[in-house]
Amino acid sequence: MRKLRIKAVLCALCFCAVLGLGCHSSGINVTIQNNSKVPLRNVELDYPGAAFGTGRIAPGASYWYHIKPTSDGDLTLSFELPDTKTIRQKQGSIREGESGRLIIIVDQDVNQQWHTTVEKK
Repeated sequence: MRKLRIKAVLCALCFCAVLGLGCHSSGINVTIQNNSKVPLRNVELDYPGAAFGTGRIAPGASYWYHIKPTSDGDLTLSFELPDTKTIRQKQGSIREGESGRLIIIVDQDVNQQWHTTVEKK
């Protein structure tokens, strides 16, 4: 009787493990990479139905977040510079239920102009 109970528990654990391995969360893994020489402050990414952000991304550092788009729409990145100037730029669009990876690279050229590059994977 005891062996039967142990086998039943082991089967139940194996079943739960198989279910857990087969499931993954749909959505988009977003990485914001700061390739500039100054910290980005009050960084926020607005997307349809929500937004996320962080207080600071140091030079050469990045910030990762997982989003689940619930409708179609635009992505907009905003951040503050050390002189408190706010930069706000559209970063493309996403679709409801979209999955994958999005990398937003923030950089500043020699003329002190801010640029972003978006890579979708």
